[in-house]
Amino acid sequence: MKGYFRKRGSLWSFTVDIGRKPDGSRNQKTKGGFKTKREAEQACAELITQLTKGDYLEPSKKTVKESMEAWLQTILQSTLRISTYENYSKAILKRIIPALGHLKLKDVQADHIQSFYLTLVKEELSPEYIRYLHSILKSFFTYQVRMQNITKNAVALAVPRRIGRKEQKTWSINEAIHFLEVAKENNQTYYIVYLLALYTGLRRGEILSLRWKDCDLSQGKISVCQTLYYSKQQFHFLEPKTTRSNRLVSIPDTVVEVLKLYRVEQENHKRELGSVYEDYDLVAATEFGRPINPRSLTGHFLRTINKANVPKIRFHDQRHTHATILLKIGEHVKIVSERLGHSNAAMTMNVYSHVTSDMQKEAANKFDSALKASSNILETMDG
Repeated sequence: MKGYFRKRGSLWSFTVDIGRKPDGSRNQKTKGGFKTKREAEQACAELITQLTKGDYLEPSKKTVKESMEAWLQTILQSTLRISTYENYSKAILKRIIPALGHLKLKDVQADHIQSFYLTLVKEELSPEYIRYLHSILKSFFTYQVRMQNITKNAVALAVPRRIGRKEQKTWSINEAIHFLEVAKENNQTYYIVYLLALYTGLRRGEILSLRWKDCDLSQGKISVCQTLYYSKQQFHFLEPKTTRSNRLVSIPDTVVEVLKLYRVEQENHKRELGSVYEDYDLVAATEFGRPINPRSLTGHFLRTINKANVPKIRFHDQRHTHATILLKIGEHVKIVSERLGHSNAAMTMNVYSHVTSDMQKEAANKFDSALKASSNILETMDG
């Protein structure tokens, strides 16, 4: 078995005879697009080796668009959480397919992927989002290799933009207190949501799905066992994303008392409305008992920020505020990690490295003060 080489214009190609087709005609494999004859010879030798060993796979002639849509509908839809699936679907349909969908699977090279990332950088998309698209592409091409549609994963050779260290935006203790004071005067239900966010570090979906049966007010503990996801005008109560997200979080007496009073008010409101009230047993619910739309909450949160005249942050940054304050007052990072539902303390250390860096400085000063104090004592004794 040997190859035949030909130069067409400035590029080289090769052809290999691999036997006869069922009708008796010659069965040939031809590949082109090589810049030099040496590159064509190396590719030809590799193909002959695969054919000899029986390792050769006929590359799929499908496009990235055809294969990715099938992957999305048949594999991902049945294996991913609805929230994760919808995020994947948006990224694939909005970003990946428009850029790479026209290419055939077998023709995709690392250069195509790298050029795609460069385009995203020029559009000023965040490094985090580009990395997210990279992870989707890598999973997709890994699946195609496993299904023997292609032999190599081109995405594995591409390098997305490195994610720089991003400092979290948070409130100071005084800013958090002032925000809560303003929120309390505006809307009692939303005030409860913000109170829980700042005092527990729970995520938005965890707070909006919190039920009274999850709250042990006698022990001052909250069980985080589900999260709320809103999609296509429907509410979905989902299991926490990870096992560590399913956790028990302690709340102080201050919050316990507020929740007790609020529960009494909510029960009175239920009796007034009667059967009109849809009882989901939610701590934070709309006037008629239904789950709060996350978008409505975000809108109210931003309006309250403006009214309180505190620095603008995202709702999720209340979670960062909770963790940052705990670390600054000396709470052990493992406890903070458990409250946030992180996979381990190392993850917490990584996310809040800017805080621990400040604590390092404080620790160095304390150590220095301790040595100086001991030195003075020794000098006094010597005298």
